Amino acid sequence: MIPLRVMVVLFIGMIALLAWWTHRETRPTTTDGRTEIVAWGITFLGEDVYGLVNRFEQENPQYKVIISSSAERDSTSDSQRLLSAIAGGVPPDVVFFSRFATGEWASRRALADLSSMIAEQDPNDPRRIDLSEYHPWALAEGSYKTPGSEGPDRIYGIPTTGDIRILYLNPNILRQEGLVDEAGNPRPPKTWEELRDYTNRLTTFKSPGDKSSGIARLGFAPNFGNSWLYLYAWQAGGEFLSKDRTRVTMDSPPVQRALKFMTDLCDDVGGVRQINKFQDSLAGESTGGSFRASLGGGDLDPFLRGVVAMKIDNDYALRSIAEWKPNMDFLIAPPPMPADELAKGRKPVTWAGGFSLVIPETSRNKDGAFKLIQFLTSWEATQLLEQGKRERRQSEGRMYLPEGYANRVYSQRLIKQYIFDDPRVPRTFKDAYRVIDQLTPDTLTRPVTPVGQLLWNKHVRAYEAAVSHEFADDAKRAGADEIDYVLKSMQGQVQEQLDEALTPPPPTKVLWGPFFVMYFALLMLPFIAMWIVYRRNRRTSGYRAREIGAAMLFLSPWVIGFAVFVGGPILFSILISFTRYDALSEARYVGAQNYRQVFNDPTFYKSVGNTMFMLMRVPLMMAVSLGIALVLNRSIRGIGFYRTAFYMPAIVPMVAASLLWAWLFNPVQGPINAVLQWAFGVAPLWLNDPAWSKPALVIMSLWTAGAGMVIWLAGLQAIPPQLYEAASIDGAGPMRRFWHITIPMLSPYILFNLIIGIIGTMQIFGEAYIMTSGGPNDSTLFYAYDLFKQAFQYFRMGYASALAWILFLIVLVLTLIELWLSRKWVHYEQG
Repeated sequence: MIPLRVMVVLFIGMIALLAWWTHRETRPTTTDGRTEIVAWGITFLGEDVYGLVNRFEQENPQYKVIISSSAERDSTSDSQRLLSAIAGGVPPDVVFFSRFATGEWASRRALADLSSMIAEQDPNDPRRIDLSEYHPWALAEGSYKTPGSEGPDRIYGIPTTGDIRILYLNPNILRQEGLVDEAGNPRPPKTWEELRDYTNRLTTFKSPGDKSSGIARLGFAPNFGNSWLYLYAWQAGGEFLSKDRTRVTMDSPPVQRALKFMTDLCDDVGGVRQINKFQDSLAGESTGGSFRASLGGGDLDPFLRGVVAMKIDNDYALRSIAEWKPNMDFLIAPPPMPADELAKGRKPVTWAGGFSLVIPETSRNKDGAFKLIQFLTSWEATQLLEQGKRERRQSEGRMYLPEGYANRVYSQRLIKQYIFDDPRVPRTFKDAYRVIDQLTPDTLTRPVTPVGQLLWNKHVRAYEAAVSHEFADDAKRAGADEIDYVLKSMQGQVQEQLDEALTPPPPTKVLWGPFFVMYFALLMLPFIAMWIVYRRNRRTSGYRAREIGAAMLFLSPWVIGFAVFVGGPILFSILISFTRYDALSEARYVGAQNYRQVFNDPTFYKSVGNTMFMLMRVPLMMAVSLGIALVLNRSIRGIGFYRTAFYMPAIVPMVAASLLWAWLFNPVQGPINAVLQWAFGVAPLWLNDPAWSKPALVIMSLWTAGAGMVIWLAGLQAIPPQLYEAASIDGAGPMRRFWHITIPMLSPYILFNLIIGIIGTMQIFGEAYIMTSGGPNDSTLFYAYDLFKQAFQYFRMGYASALAWILFLIVLVLTLIELWLSRKWVHYEQG
């Protein structure tokens, strides 16, 4: 037998070995002495980035670049991996980052200030970053300073790409409807008034004159493509923040005017439901939410197919035309402006987005990271990337258009070389780039603010609520204008969080030392108690110290695992629920402020209501799974195959199941609506209709009823057959045997399934995250999904922890009520 002391030494040695291996694998140097530069997401620059990195390593042999994916669904609002890496002390060194999010992350000191690095560059360095070459709007979006503070903005991201919003038109459709100038050439609309007139004239319906029959050809929809409320508000002279960025102005008259215009455009063509249905018929999928920014890509693009006459989209759509239909006759024009704004002498305006390269503040190799950024943003690298893209397009027999770069000089060189100097490029594309060049100087960008993501989400939510007239009744009861009511409803939470971000943090910091001491003492209490009991009873006890020590040694992995992965996080979440904490800066006590904010937040009650509605799936799933179990509780040939077939859906990955059901629920092309239309003449919009989105998810959940079937089968097979035989002899029929024998005998299983079902439903998350993103109109914003958004989109870890503990209390209360009521109807076999 191995001595106990040897086992202890081996256990401690194993822990030390694992600690050394972890340190070795996370250090910033390689075994050959080179310093690692970890770069996330730079493959978005182009497939040839690997060759560029190889060249960089040859020129800088002291570095080794590791290219990794950022593993995120949306780089703007879904950066959990980056947040975890920075908070965990193992950040990447370079990140290809959404420029729009730069200000929000910089405000939390998550990104390094690059201003000093830029200023200290060698003037003779051929790869020196020259800010004068960049579009001012791109630099502004990648810069930040605390709102209301003095001094210039500091640069946190080096801009890479830029995408401009422009108006795309199908000139053939305009000619058919007589929308031409005196020379017979198609005449694009220049004003909002003309755009609305064009929309009505170019939109056709399946039954002429009957808007309810469905859209056959869409003239224009305000967000079909990529424009959003931002564009229309800026055109009307509005802003979403005051000049000092301290006050949200979402409800200002120009923004109200813009939202009213968008709503009128939707109503003119039959309303948002008809537009949604038309979009789904083209996209081939149903995604919840309202309007998708892009749908039916490639040769399925509805604009390329001629079923959309006009749309506002970014210049990526121009490259889509070049790739799939280069000989198409199309027209590009500036987005129409309000007539009175043009009369003031204003030029047409548009807005742009894009990406930048940033360095996390906690990067361990900032010098190497900046050198890599210099290389990747150099003219040499840009030429090689574009050359690779051009060669691939030409080898595929497709037309090539250069990327839109935030570096003005590079972009102009590429456009001149590959567009204007190339006689093979059709005139339509050359005209398009002239329009882009005309719009570029007046391009705007989204507001740089610590609450940028929330402002974006609420601006989208305001648009959805307005075009669907979600708050029409509420506004009428309040005696308010509907548009004003919508914008004020969305603005409040943004202003509240902006005020919180700009207010000096509470003075009391969380001291983690006492917490860990207390937690360690709490963990040691049961062991100390056991030791005291052993010391008192060691003479009468049959256990020896060696045996108890061995038992504790074997128990230690579980104890350590519980302490690190269960008990610690539980106590930690309780503590931070009373703090302001974003995982990137120090936690500070705020008392019960998070809990007060939760109960004052309308979104909290909305999410609770949505989640409670989903509880209806629990009895439905129990009934379906019990029915399946009753059918399969037979001794027939092949019964194992049928049981497996019914159980299989329960183990299908959530993502795969969600994609399958998204297709099934497609309002136009889905098989469910095909059957309903044939049988009953109705076709719900399912995930695109607030009234049907939750019932759709309830129906989807029935697909996994096979999981509960296994438990019911175990219960059915545990019922003594003598009970059924005796009941049959007494003349009881199948239904009486079911109600008076099966159900009472299954009551413990009913209680178990009920409790587990309610707990699972209260935590519903995956369906909303994958299929609907909480939409449409927050109809699938479930409690757990709202908690996730608060933590990982808005960085409100303290608030999210408060939500988590409120959820725990709700589930606990529901479970206790179930257990109390079960005393009256749950029957346990005596014996």
